[in-house]
Amino acid sequence: MSAGAFPRGASLRTLSLEIDGSWVSGDDSVFVTDVRHDSRAVEPGDLFVARRGARSDGAAFAAQAVARGAVAVLAEAPLDVPVPTLVAPDVDRAMAWAAGGVWSHPTWSLDVVGITGTNGKTTTAWLLEHALEALGAPCGLLGTVLSRFRGLQWDAAHTTPESDELTRRLAAMRDHGATHAVMEASSHALALGRVEAVRFRVAVFTNLTHDHLDFHRTVEAYMAAKRRLFVDLAPGSAVLNVDDPVGRGLAEAFHGAWTYSARGAEATLRVVAGGATPSGIDAVVLTPEGRVSLRSPLLGAHNTENLLAALGTLGALGFPLSRAADALADAAGAPGRLESVRLGGAGPGFDVLVDYAHTPDALERVLATLRLTTRGRLICVFGCGGDRDRAKRPRMAEAVARGADVAVLTSDNPRSEDPRAIMDDAVPGLVAGGMRAHDGAGAPSGSYLAVVDRRAAIAAAVALAAPGDVVLIAGKGHETYQESHGVRTPFDDRHEARQAMMARAPARRE
Repeated sequence: MSAGAFPRGASLRTLSLEIDGSWVSGDDSVFVTDVRHDSRAVEPGDLFVARRGARSDGAAFAAQAVARGAVAVLAEAPLDVPVPTLVAPDVDRAMAWAAGGVWSHPTWSLDVVGITGTNGKTTTAWLLEHALEALGAPCGLLGTVLSRFRGLQWDAAHTTPESDELTRRLAAMRDHGATHAVMEASSHALALGRVEAVRFRVAVFTNLTHDHLDFHRTVEAYMAAKRRLFVDLAPGSAVLNVDDPVGRGLAEAFHGAWTYSARGAEATLRVVAGGATPSGIDAVVLTPEGRVSLRSPLLGAHNTENLLAALGTLGALGFPLSRAADALADAAGAPGRLESVRLGGAGPGFDVLVDYAHTPDALERVLATLRLTTRGRLICVFGCGGDRDRAKRPRMAEAVARGADVAVLTSDNPRSEDPRAIMDDAVPGLVAGGMRAHDGAGAPSGSYLAVVDRRAAIAAAVALAAPGDVVLIAGKGHETYQESHGVRTPFDDRHEARQAMMARAPARRE
């Protein structure tokens, strides 16, 4: 379908009919052509969304938005500006519906897959994008690493974009010929209403482990946010991991779901033979269509689960499972997910990998995966994010202590916090896991180093590595910045690892 095939724009009167409890103060015939919550990005014809945030109130920027060409404002109450106000009780959710109305609700013309869960969202999304394209279904991708559809690409500021930006991207995908879109749906996005107006064809639940309690406060609230994705689904449109207790609970609530188990539990799709091997996934899955071979070059038991999630989703979308499995067989993983860092030539004799693992469960899983193929020592560089759930810091550290031979504790986006204080929060977990501090030359197995500067920490880990060792640099994955006190400084673990490996190269040639 060509760009411009769907009408763009709507009157305030039309938008108010879509938004529960809303009304217009002023001329409701005013026609708006886009919706934006950032006053600095407003263009002529826009509806400016005056949201009340944690640090500022969008109403304070309404005059600036009008000066830039906004023809109306969306707010909780009428504002003193020379344009009409669309008044709504919940501005965040109203923004989603307003954007949908302006862009002719793109998800009404797309088969949209939403993926939620603590871990596995990104890899599952990339698997599905690859498989759907291979099956002849033009597919857009929206997630943690980036958003894209063929020649279109957008950077990712959030796992799930704000609803105005999300709708623009989905509309662009639709207008350029997409029939499907795969989207990571974070718990923040679900709780804040960013996907309020998205019509999901299929929703996927991967797992739920300790994360984001700085935002949700309780595990129960975190679970409730995840559950929102499934409420309005048609029967047979949920894909659920029943190896996870929350997934089992969802399966009881949403009958007819596609369920999956990598551990042989009763499910629509269950592994009955094989699984993760040192060279990839080689499993036999019992399905409603009989036994299906599921093969992939991806490593680790967690990727068996991700492949099952993708297979179930393709089944829910109506694709034959044998064809779906074939389409998944050569799908690559997402950037920054067990991504190998290499130099040209013979190599250093040890492996360096970068991974996004930043929860206790993800660290435990990725270290267990690497342990299967590590001939020497497993050295792990990790840190804990600032202004995030403090309770998971010692749990992350304990997972590293139990899974690695040597740990290098460092900074990972300290944000407004003192990185040393963050590291101090993590140290008890290293000790509980049986590690002891070491600050001399080398580092014996069972010890940890504390190096505040992440660049120096990566260099230290690479310097420690001997032939047969594996160095895992965990936490940032695909990210290309380090955030501290509101400033994002360019920083890429892959680049820093490569630099550290190059610095060792002359010594190897002597």
